[in-house]
Amino acid sequence: MNARLILLSTAAIAGLLAAAGCGAATTSSSTVARGADIAAPALAPANAAGVPAAAAGSAAGSNAGGSGSPSTSAGATTDSTAGDIVLGSPGADVARSVTATYTVPVGSFLASFDAVIADGVALGGYVVGSDTAPNARGQIVSGEVTLAVPTAQMASLLNSLPSDFTASSINFSSVDDTSDIVDVNARLTSAKAHLTALQGLLASATSLDDIVTLEEQIEEVETSIDTDQGQLTTLTQAVTYATVTIELKERGAVTVAAATGPSVSSGVSKGWKNVLLIASVAVEVLVTAMPALVLLLIAWLIWFGRRRRGTRAGDVA
Repeated sequence: MNARLILLSTAAIAGLLAAAGCGAATTSSSTVARGADIAAPALAPANAAGVPAAAAGSAAGSNAGGSGSPSTSAGATTDSTAGDIVLGSPGADVARSVTATYTVPVGSFLASFDAVIADGVALGGYVVGSDTAPNARGQIVSGEVTLAVPTAQMASLLNSLPSDFTASSINFSSVDDTSDIVDVNARLTSAKAHLTALQGLLASATSLDDIVTLEEQIEEVETSIDTDQGQLTTLTQAVTYATVTIELKERGAVTVAAATGPSVSSGVSKGWKNVLLIASVAVEVLVTAMPALVLLLIAWLIWFGRRRRGTRAGDVA
């Protein structure tokens, strides 16, 4: 009897403990779930598509791991041009130019100079001209190169320069050639229409005088067209290609003027200048002394005439 009571008591106690454990587990699970619901909006806001950022990130990670292609979440932006020069987009008929001065590490001028040219050519440009200067030991340490690059690539060229270039000055300028281009195009249109009319008159002319007159007028109009076409080409070139002048100098470098010796042509030219100078001075002296020389000549003639008459009188006596 006592053993049976003991067994029943033990079973009841075990049941109570089991029930208490389940209740505690359920309470803990509910509490954790409620905590997650409260924290989720603050830590993982939904993106534009309504998907939590954490889920989007997991999906992106799975996509990258599965396919190997990069993926970014909606609305994410990356500033990959921090520190780059941004010039904007002017009108189509604006000519642009820039002069930029940089210092480069000691001993790297030639490599830096070549790098600037290579970058400009790679962007579709070409070299317009260059100038360099040596130091006292004859090493080239300073110079500049002028490049013509497509206007849209001007900022790209400046941004592609090596990071060890230290900018001393960067000066931009723009010239709006819109009105000039419009004027030249209008003149060309008018001149071409005039030329067509003159050629039609020439084709039907029968008089020799009319033919000669029309040919002269046609020649004048063709010359005007060639001049305007050349101006239009120059303006188009100026707005299509920007002028970029890059000045480079090694840090701490001191340049010297290149020695130039005398040439034969300069010596001959200087000799002719001296001869002309002497001749002009001689002519000026002669002109200045001309009145005095005339008076002296007159006096000498009078003296010579009297002496001759005196000599003849003595011979007669």
